[in-house]
Amino acid sequence: MSRRRAWGWVAALRAGSTTPWLEWPADGTAGEGEALGDELPGAQQLALLRRLNLYAAAAGRTVPAAIADRVLGAGVSGRGRSELALVGVDEPGPAGQLGASGQFGPRPVDPDALTDDELLRVASALVADDVAVAAAVPDPEPGLLERVRSVRRPWVRSFVVVGMPWRADAVRADLTARGHRPGGRRPTAYLLADDLETVLVQAWAARCFDQGGATWRGFVRANAGAGNLPPRADVARMARSAAYKYGVERVRVVLDDQLLAEELGVPRLGAPPRLGAHAVDLVRRVGEPLGLLVPSEDRPRLLRETLGERLEGLGGPPPSLPPRWDGWLRTQAERTRHDLAAARYPVLGDLDQLLPRPLGSEQSGPVVPVDAEVLALALGLLLDPVTTRGSAKPKEEA
Repeated sequence: MSRRRAWGWVAALRAGSTTPWLEWPADGTAGEGEALGDELPGAQQLALLRRLNLYAAAAGRTVPAAIADRVLGAGVSGRGRSELALVGVDEPGPAGQLGASGQFGPRPVDPDALTDDELLRVASALVADDVAVAAAVPDPEPGLLERVRSVRRPWVRSFVVVGMPWRADAVRADLTARGHRPGGRRPTAYLLADDLETVLVQAWAARCFDQGGATWRGFVRANAGAGNLPPRADVARMARSAAYKYGVERVRVVLDDQLLAEELGVPRLGAPPRLGAHAVDLVRRVGEPLGLLVPSEDRPRLLRETLGERLEGLGGPPPSLPPRWDGWLRTQAERTRHDLAAARYPVLGDLDQLLPRPLGSEQSGPVVPVDAEVLALALGLLLDPVTTRGSAKPKEEA
């Protein structure tokens, strides 16, 4: 296959074609075209554009030329700009040897043979670029009502909200918006908790927004294999820290949100975005290239205000632990309950809620992120880029 034929396929993809490379051209013609640049795009970029064309066609849409060009010119997240060549064009010799094209590197590939994970390397970098653009948009000036609400009322009881970071951040923000700004002298520390599996899931979500890192399976395996809870999920440790800072007599363990809402005089507590396993994994992947584009201290807030809002309610159910770790989870939950009861912290709710919830009969196995589902969410974000905060949600692929 000639390079002119490859350029013909590139032009067709740019115009919306969904024909695979090894079937090109599908009409019996030569399918050749003029070069659109100095170098052919990599196989990852070409495969991603074909998948994006398929995604758009299923929704009755077409990919705008500007978006197609972005995909064709994208880099590869996690490995720098490491494009793979198309099979059949300038075939090299064995990997690491100089081939007919005069280039070193890995063997050329069929774009359709690339894994979803490989395509997500490109898609994540593109989404990160869009999130970084959103960072450049200044926040609107707070209105009079927001400014008034942000001022702490002297008659509001002194309190702070600690515990599960993913939830605590949302609760603090919501209370502040309602005029119940945390703080004051000698505050009561309300420690948010839940069943331990939920605490673990939210600890992983917080980590994905803060710094990316391990997959869900890797996160669980690293901690369960070592027999420890991660710091963000160790409720007993968080309670001891709060007791050291505020005094043990002023720590309250919260296992019933409504009881805390009533104690603070608000109708309900705020909640973080509801993201399924696939959505959180996409955030994890985008966070890595985004860390090269924005200051690290801005990354969590920026991801929450863009992807967190856009992906709310998407991505399937939250992740769950594989059955092999059930014993470890129950042991850790019972230890946590024992430690909190022994410390005699007042509890809003029932400490038994820390114990793992029984699996529903409809659940056939553990919920884990699936690359194909993560890629479907990424394709929606490429078709409708996140360049502003609070944009419309992408649709999940049927």
